[in-house]
Amino acid sequence: MFPFTEIGAILQNILYQLVRKDSRYLNMLLSEADFGCVFGKHLILEYDFIRHCIDNKIESLVLIDSYVKKNEIRLNTFEYLLRSSERTLKDQLLASAFIDALFRDYISDFREFNIQFSKIDLEFLAFRQSYPVRLECISLVNTALMLARQAPRVFAELVMYARRHFLIKTELDLLRRGRIGPQESTALLLFAIILESNEDDLIHALMQEGAPAILKQLMRDHPSLGRKFPILAAFTSPF
Repeated sequence: MFPFTEIGAILQNILYQLVRKDSRYLNMLLSEADFGCVFGKHLILEYDFIRHCIDNKIESLVLIDSYVKKNEIRLNTFEYLLRSSERTLKDQLLASAFIDALFRDYISDFREFNIQFSKIDLEFLAFRQSYPVRLECISLVNTALMLARQAPRVFAELVMYARRHFLIKTELDLLRRGRIGPQESTALLLFAIILESNEDDLIHALMQEGAPAILKQLMRDHPSLGRKFPILAAFTSPF
């Protein structure tokens, strides 16, 4: 794992730039280095380390200096690995077992940063009262759904593990309480992403779990949700 320092972020950024080039020669070198698998395992290590820092209340000592940059690099590297013309890198990512871990451990992680306002840089402000691991994983899901054509095996595995770990049911259970807070808002964001993707299996799971009725009741009780998530309003309108 790269250290959570400026140097660590620079080293990660160099590897991201190599992936982004998508050149035949660089892809060959990355493939020979098993970069896809290494990257997947690196994500697992970083997310576990972030959770460790939050649990031990040491975010301000360890994470704050480089978290924002490393968050951006992780998301960008994942995107361009899926966009890559080198299929081997994507197969290596699947071999890392990261997709399984994403749905088993990380996407339902509601740990929050606990950092005093006086210690926060402006660029970190958006992450102060959020669920960093969960929101980053939702972004990764969004990327994989958007790039299904470029990375069909990653997409297929993502759908398989989402169903295996009962993603839709777990998220709907958050909403059955009828209130809307920060946690519930992230569930609505995830459902909006799924509907935007038009992915049949996941939308079918939404229907099976009774999502239209739950979402429609929320829209009635909280009218502003329809403006914030118009695709959810459109989805529930026929019911």
